[in-house]
Amino acid sequence: MSNTREIATELLTNIYSKFEFFENAVFLNKNFCRLNGRDKAFVRYLVLNTLRRNGQVDKVINDFVKTPIQKKHFYILNLLRLSICQILFLDIKEYSIVNTAVEISKKYKFDKFVNGLLRNICRNKNKILQNLEPKINIPSWIQSDIIKNLGKETLSKISEAIVYEPNLNIKIKVNSLKKKNWEKVLNGKFIFSDILKTQNDGLIEKKPFFNEGDWWVQNISSTLPVKLISKIFQNVDKSKVSILDVGAAPGGKTFQLIEESFNVKSLEISQRRIKRLKQNLQRLKFDANIICQDFFNYECSDLFDCILIDAPCSASGLMQRKPEILIRDKKENIKELIHKQQRMLEKSKELLKIGGYVVYCVCSIHSSEGSNQVETFLSNNKNFEIIELDNIANNFGKCLKKGMLTITPGGFGNNAEADGFFISIFKRHK
Repeated sequence: MSNTREIATELLTNIYSKFEFFENAVFLNKNFCRLNGRDKAFVRYLVLNTLRRNGQVDKVINDFVKTPIQKKHFYILNLLRLSICQILFLDIKEYSIVNTAVEISKKYKFDKFVNGLLRNICRNKNKILQNLEPKINIPSWIQSDIIKNLGKETLSKISEAIVYEPNLNIKIKVNSLKKKNWEKVLNGKFIFSDILKTQNDGLIEKKPFFNEGDWWVQNISSTLPVKLISKIFQNVDKSKVSILDVGAAPGGKTFQLIEESFNVKSLEISQRRIKRLKQNLQRLKFDANIICQDFFNYECSDLFDCILIDAPCSASGLMQRKPEILIRDKKENIKELIHKQQRMLEKSKELLKIGGYVVYCVCSIHSSEGSNQVETFLSNNKNFEIIELDNIANNFGKCLKKGMLTITPGGFGNNAEADGFFISIFKRHK
């Protein structure tokens, strides 16, 4: 176990010091790559839960450590973060946690300090837990935006939801639905006719019928844009409806559009992401028209009936699934993203038919990336009209303003667990 916890501490240190995304950190860590599947899952469990509880864990350290730990001992700080999270929030025996941490810290001559601190926390565990609100895991600048636009009650619900491991949503291929008893095969439960909720154990490729291409992973929130597009074009021949999927990789929305028989072009700027998209297409036995190009430089002689923009964003809606977002200070970086989103919306006008639709979505709950963007675009483009979405809001999320659907992390109908998401649709009149 000491080996797995050492590797977990290494990963946590890299994520905190370099603001790496978790998946990138594990990809670059050779020690993690050498672990077996069970140990990999355990390391994931430790690191991701520590990140989800980042604010609570750091409060305990600040309360119990009188002298701040120096930067040169950053590894020890992260070992403490990992250990404290286990003691307070995970179902792991305390003696195992403490003994392993002490053994690891001997290499750095911090064993007495680590032993004393962790045993003190164990003795005061119940008292500590009484004074730890989950909302402190969310950065204050994100909290402020949530309170302003969604309310204090929503902040409480989000903060309570994101500390738990999210379930995995699996989209079953339409032509595979009747082949198997999928609830039994994948040990899950259908939350929609084609979307199954199951446990996320980090071993997606090992699940039954993955290699056979009968399903793909896609959160329920991100399936909604295509479901809405299908509703808009439900009375026409979909094969004659041209759609541009912007930022298509890893491909979930493209796969949905293919299943619905739309004439889709998938645009992606990253060669690495296109490689992944092609791998997924091959596994699923789908064909797609893939274009590797910067959207801002893309030109096409034939205009589109619909442009689907899943824009780059702060990813604040993914706090539960990607908790490293909670420790990344994006308050300044978000300005660049907002500017890019604005440019993408303006670019869409050049490629859209009169009578066509723009579907704008982001996996963010920031108003600056959602409702504010839509209002700015509509204010500058009077020939576009927002489409009413209130008729579906009760099932999926909140329409805080006309035609602007916000889904909060963890919240959804049908007992589903959703990523945070924003969707708005507008139609070009001239």
